[in-house]
Amino acid sequence: MKMRIDKHEAHAGGSYRYVHIDPAGNEYGFHGVSHEMLVPERLIRTFEFEGLPETGHVVLETARFEALPNDRTRVVIQSVFQSVADRDGMVQSGMEYGVKESHQMLDEFLAKQLVN
Repeated sequence: MKMRIDKHEAHAGGSYRYVHIDPAGNEYGFHGVSHEMLVPERLIRTFEFEGLPETGHVVLETARFEALPNDRTRVVIQSVFQSVADRDGMVQSGMEYGVKESHQMLDEFLAKQLVN
């Protein structure tokens, strides 16, 4: 999928909206609000998928960044759902594949940045 960034305010209180676009042109929107950006240690934000029949299925995400040897970083992301059904729905949607693909692409992008 390709991604379009409609909005990205990178500060506490800022909001974001991303849209994934599949090869058929279908769009899948996501949005949320950043609650804390403690560089370089932690990011706390909300996340909501716009394709559900009703709104309000908001996830609280905390990303922690840990420096490792050889200019590497460990990223640990915890997602807190409002219900087990919300969590299960997200897993069944294939989000695991999307997260893995996104992180792989980020790894490739960062590796190119280190070479340049």
